[in-house]
Amino acid sequence: MRVQRLVAVIALVPAIAAAQQFLPSQPGPPVDPSTRFEVVAIKAIDASGSQVLMRMTPGRFESSVPIGMLLRQALQKPDYEIVGAPGWMDAERYSIAAKVPESTPPAAMQVLLLNLLKDGFKLTTHLETRERPIFHLVMARADGRLGPGLKMTPADCQATMKDRIAAAQAMLAGRGGPPPLPQAFPGPNEPLPCGFGRLIPGLADVSGRTVAQFVTTLSDLTGRPVIDKTGLTGMYDFTLKYSPELGRTAGPLALLSPGAPPPPVDPDAPSVSVALQEQLGLKLENARGPVEVAVIDKLERPMLD
Repeated sequence: MRVQRLVAVIALVPAIAAAQQFLPSQPGPPVDPSTRFEVVAIKAIDASGSQVLMRMTPGRFESSVPIGMLLRQALQKPDYEIVGAPGWMDAERYSIAAKVPESTPPAAMQVLLLNLLKDGFKLTTHLETRERPIFHLVMARADGRLGPGLKMTPADCQATMKDRIAAAQAMLAGRGGPPPLPQAFPGPNEPLPCGFGRLIPGLADVSGRTVAQFVTTLSDLTGRPVIDKTGLTGMYDFTLKYSPELGRTAGPLALLSPGAPPPPVDPDAPSVSVALQEQLGLKLENARGPVEVAVIDKLERPMLD
């Protein structure tokens, strides 16, 4: 049931989670900050030829992803809000097998990973608020007209999303099972099911999200915090076709497939900034503002036998 709950809640936010550099921590009661895996085994692995995975099943956690992915998940921070991280954390991989304590709720995953990194990789951090470059997302047109790629989510999908959220909240409170979800993800040219998203370099195709949620995707695409100043409320469907910035990915997908060629991108596609104005009727404005960053004081390679 623990894994079923975790999968169901993540499935409610696939469009956002797919683009972010970490999955949002799961809702639930406060978790004891000393919660730890009971047994942990760490081994160095060849980053070029081994299977890449991160999963938690009843009583067990397994990972062979780059340590940087575990760090972002544990800190709940993307790259642009982490300072002082060593370069090796996304280049080197370790096989990690751990025993999960009984009755551990999904909300404990962040604490479990944080303590694993503290114990096995000597992680120490502190938080600071720094004045940094940010973007404000505003309406591009004086008349407030939206672009062709930004449309209000149909009423039936809005009702479905509200039902899913209510079902997920009831499930986490122990009052029911997971909400009904589509059985299979659509192909590249098939319509999106309500509330899902297709996020790959060059394309952000999202259904049933607020602008405030979509700015999380834009933050990862631009490498800066994006603050919603549009005043738009309600749920929308977004379709944004753009040319990815060289070296930047829409989330952790490139780290999950080290060495794999990136998907083809339209060479004539506009930049994210231009695409936002032409396709969504929105605009990014340069600004500066306070940003909470996690400063890495120490992160060391593990001591292995």
